[in-house]
Amino acid sequence: MVSETSRVANRRTVEIRDDANLGMAMLIAEFGQRNYHPVAAVVSINEAREIAASDLRGRMKQLERGEDPACPERYLLWAQASDGSYRQVKEIMP
Repeated sequence: MVSETSRVANRRTVEIRDDANLGMAMLIAEFGQRNYHPVAAVVSINEAREIAASDLRGRMKQLERGEDPACPERYLLWAQASDGSYRQVKEIMP
């Protein structure tokens, strides 16, 4: 299943499958007012979804215990393009 389309440096469109090996990709939690927190290094969109869900579950458990964790507005997945630059590959909503 193809879930996302990404633009690379030469402006051609590349389809990225959910289970495609992204090499070294970073899952980032984005909070309000342009605050970001790295969550994990991942190798696929599927793994990013699993880790984002786990991260959010952990934050919800903290809330249940009366703690005050920061809750992300969204998770962003960034991966290295063929030209060496990093591009946003996927947005994962909590």
